[in-house]
Amino acid sequence: MKAMLVAMASDRVPPDIRVDEVNRPMQLWAEARFALMRRYEGRGLVGEKYLLQNLGNAVMVLAEQEFDRPDSKAGGQVVGVAVENHNLRPGESTNVFVIRRGGER
Repeated sequence: MKAMLVAMASDRVPPDIRVDEVNRPMQLWAEARFALMRRYEGRGLVGEKYLLQNLGNAVMVLAEQEFDRPDSKAGGQVVGVAVENHNLRPGESTNVFVIRRGGER
């Protein structure tokens, strides 16, 4: 799991991990822009790299638990979530990383 997170955060991806550019907006909150940027697959894990931007007028405080979405057959079981910046001022963005075990395409 650590190797997957390092690959996602550093953009240095080992040859046994496949990367798909997704760039798909997703609905999260009214005051946020949220998009799935990349999907990583390998070593029995699926990694998702999201970009979250604060569109509101107040500081947005984030916690990993907010991104632990329900498991699904297609997505797999969530085994880890990491947020780069937990406090976003208006207009600021951060990366959010979600790692799942298995899943189907």
